[in-house]
Parts: sequence; C-alpha cells; structure tokens
Amino acid sequence: MRRRLIALFLGLVAAVLLAVEVPLAASHAQARTSELLIDRTGDTARLARLAASALARDAVTTLEPELRAYGELYGVLVQVHGPDGELLLSSAPDGPQAAVGDSLAQALAGRRSSPPPTVLPWRTSPVAVAEPVLRGSEVAGAVVTVSPTDRVVHEVVTYWALLAGAGLLALGLVALATWPLSRWILRPVHRLDDAVHTLTTGDLDARAEVGAGPPELRRLIADFNRMAEAIRTSSAQQRALVADVSHRLRNPLTALQLRVDALEAGLVPDARADHRLAMAEIERLTQVLDDTLAMARAEGDSSPLTAIDVRECVRGRLQMWSDAAAAGGTEMLLTGAGSGWVLAPRGALDQVLDAVLHNALRFTPGGTVVVEVELTGEAEVEVRVVDDGPGLTPEQCAAATRRFWRAPDQQNVPGSGLGLAIASALTEGCGGQLSVSPARPHGLCVVVRLPRLDVARSPAGAPGPDPRTSAQPPVTPGLAAR
Repeated sequence: MRRRLIALFLGLVAAVLLAVEVPLAASHAQARTSELLIDRTGDTARLARLAASALARDAVTTLEPELRAYGELYGVLVQVHGPDGELLLSSAPDGPQAAVGDSLAQALAGRRSSPPPTVLPWRTSPVAVAEPVLRGSEVAGAVVTVSPTDRVVHEVVTYWALLAGAGLLALGLVALATWPLSRWILRPVHRLDDAVHTLTTGDLDARAEVGAGPPELRRLIADFNRMAEAIRTSSAQQRALVADVSHRLRNPLTALQLRVDALEAGLVPDARADHRLAMAEIERLTQVLDDTLAMARAEGDSSPLTAIDVRECVRGRLQMWSDAAAAGGTEMLLTGAGSGWVLAPRGALDQVLDAVLHNALRFTPGGTVVVEVELTGEAEVEVRVVDDGPGLTPEQCAAATRRFWRAPDQQNVPGSGLGLAIASALTEGCGGQLSVSPARPHGLCVVVRLPRLDVARSPAGAPGPDPRTSAQPPVTPGLAAR
C-alpha cells in the first residue's frame, strides 16, 4: 500500500510538472525561433534596399563584398535573385545553394515570406527569409537569407534539459518527502490491520496501539479498541451465562431424573412405556445441557498449550473406543505413516477425536471406520476419519459444524447436534481447521488439520514419535491395523 500511495503522489506531481513544463518548453522554442526570424528579417530588408540601388544601376556585383562579409560573420547564406527567379549573386558562390522555392516565390510576388515553423530538436531545417527588391511599384528581384538553426536547437535542447532536470529534482524531493509521510499515514493502518486479522482468528484480546499518525486514524484505532473490548466482554458474558445456566439446570434436572425414576415402582403396567419415554427425554435433555456447557467451555478455553504427539493421541482414543466399536460390530483401522507434534490445550485433541469417533460409530454399525494420520506439505498434521455410513450431501456437510444442527433424516438418532460444533471450536482454538465432506463411494469424511510443531521446538524432554511403535499399533477387539 505504501508503494501505491507513493506512486499516486509522484503521479500527481508528475502531472503538474508536465502541465507546467511542456508549455514552458514550447514557449521557449517559439521565442528563440521568433528572435531568429526578427533578426534575419531586419537584415534581409536592409540587404534588399542595398540590392535595389545596385539593380537600378545594373551593378549587382558591387554587393558581393557586403554579402561575403555578412555571410562569414553570421554564417548565413545570402542570395540575390532577379525578377524571373534566376540567381544573380550569392555570398558563397562556390558552395551548395539552399532550396528556397516557396520563400522566393512569395518575395517575387511582392510579399514577405511566411514565418518558418518553430525550431525544435527534431526539426533542424534552415530558416529561409525572403524580401522583395522593389523599383517603384515593381518587383525587380528578391534577397533571400538562409540561416542554420544549430545554435537555436542547442539553446532549446539546453533549456529543455534544465527543465527536465528541475522536474526530476522536484520528483526526487517529493519522493523523499513522501516516504516518511506515507509511513506516518500508513503505520496506524498496518497496526489496525494486524489487530483486525488477529481478532478474526478468534483472539478477542487483540488490540491496536494508538501511537502516532493522522488524528482520524488514531480515533479509528481507539474506536476499534473499544469495539473489540465490547465484543470480548459480550462474548465472555454470553459464555458465562450459557455455562452458568447449563450448570444450574444440571442439578434440578438430576433431581427430577431421580424422582421420575423412583416413580417406576408404583406405576401401573400401562404407564411404564410413558415412563420410559419420559426418562429418555430427561436423559436427552441432560445430554444437551452437558454438550452446551462443553461448547461454552470450548469457545472460552484459555488453557496453556502443551506439545502433543498426534499419532499417540489417536492410538489412545482408538483404544478407548474399541469396546464401543466391538459392541456395534464396527471395525476401526489406523492407517498412514505420518505423525507429528502439535500445540493444543491439555485434553482438547482428545475431545476432538472423541466427538468425531463417536459421530462415526453412531452411523456405522457393522461397518468400517478408517483413521489416517498424515503430514501435509503445508507443515500440518492431518487426521482423516472416514466411515462407510449413509453420509451427508455437500450442502449438509457445510452445515454439519453448526450448533444444534441435525440432518433431516437423523432426527431420531440420539444426540444434541453439538458434537462436531464443539470439535470445530476446539480445533480452531488450536490454530487448526475441521472440515466435513462426503466420502466415496458413500459415508462421511471428517478432516482435522493442525499446524505442526517442529521437534526442535518441542518442550524439553518431549520425545519424538517412535517409528517402531507408530507404524503398527496393536490389534485389539474392534481395532485393526492396516
């Protein structure tokens, strides 16, 4: 942006300089041409008067010394022509004679020659000035002077060079003045841009230093800081309210569950089905409250980050879910030879994997769940969980991480619709990203990408993954290695 701002300033200054210097350059060239024309017109008129006397006496050769002296002094070719245009006398009879057809024709017609075009560096033809020689009212001949324009061109080029140098100097001074000015203007913009970028990544503590800069931008930064503080406060209050309400409702809901459960012994047989439905709804409401509380804690988690070996964490969660997988007849496979260390709050990655695996096992009874751990070229660790269940459409996948979202054909499946939303919030808190897409030929693919922590930056004493144990995890009931 600084380069664009400097280019804009320099462009405006260059336009102003061109608007001023181009007319000055043209005016100077015109003035020098006019000076040359005035000088030659006066001299040519004087020589025409002398030629009139000589022609009247039929002694034109008496002008030869005068013409030679004038030509040698000023470097100008002088020609005397008769009434029919024939050359009678020349200041350089042995040299080449210039073409003066148009000027001579006008003089023999009794008129002065037309003014020559402006002398310019690319227009260096000699300037011819013709004056008629009159005898009474008749034209007895014409005197023509042919002046070289080398000196005028040199003066015009010198003047133009001075103008160009002055313009470049002005541009240089403007560039020198614009550089600190642009820094002064854009420095608060850069601070504000960094703070906005940090805020959009989820760090609500991002603030921009007011510092120096234009008053308007400093006021904008101050307003942004106040807005960010209001957002942080509002978000914290919202999370605290959700967490507090969920926590406070948990105890009376537990008491209600116990009382309703105690009523089962005194119920008539016809009411037992309704009793089971009521207990199921209470359990569902309890799960919703627990997930809501987990969601509030995930969005406001500020726990310190620790280094975690992703493959070891994945293996541990697969071991924990192996019994549930075996009970549902689901085979879980750990594939991929990649592994790496990531930074995450303690237990956050476990919660993410638990939510994703639980979601996969619910919709894949008797099927297969494949978990693949790989390193990507963007210095990331990628955990890919693929099941062969019914899956979702692309439009449903885009909405799967929204809070309380349930697929239209899965409303009867137990759950609160917060599992993937919690996993997505926790992943983003680790600086990563969770995405959901359809698997081929059917099923669902959940990908968790986390920025990889270099082994050299791992905490002291944290060992790297052992390829001897990472490549082949142990086989357990419901858990196979491939």
